Amino acid sequence: MAQDLDRRKMAQKLMKIIVQKMPLDKNGDLVFDMDEIGEIHNNTVKMLTRAIGIDVLTTVADVDVADMSDKGTTTTVDELAKVERTVFNEMGTSQQQFNSDNNTALNNSILND
Repeated sequence: MAQDLDRRKMAQKLMKIIVQKMPLDKNGDLVFDMDEIGEIHNNTVKMLTRAIGIDVLTTVADVDVADMSDKGTTTTVDELAKVERTVFNEMGTSQQQFNSDNNTALNNSILND
């Protein structure tokens, strides 16, 4: 459950949304009609069909994203280390066998040499 949540969070961090805000004239009316807006949106989507993790939003509204993450914490999680740990845990193998992060493995390696 936690691993699935971590994977989804990492994937979400990679996602991008291109926001196309359609212009309004001085009276607050759309500069383009709805058919033109649809064409502009569809053309942008077509341009990005091979792009991975990018969506398109076409709107006349102001758009903002509220970040719900805790700004009070200053810890940074190394995502690659988390993925490596998950791989070794799923294999049932100790990560220390292959890439130890302490000096004991280095000392034993020097003694063997």
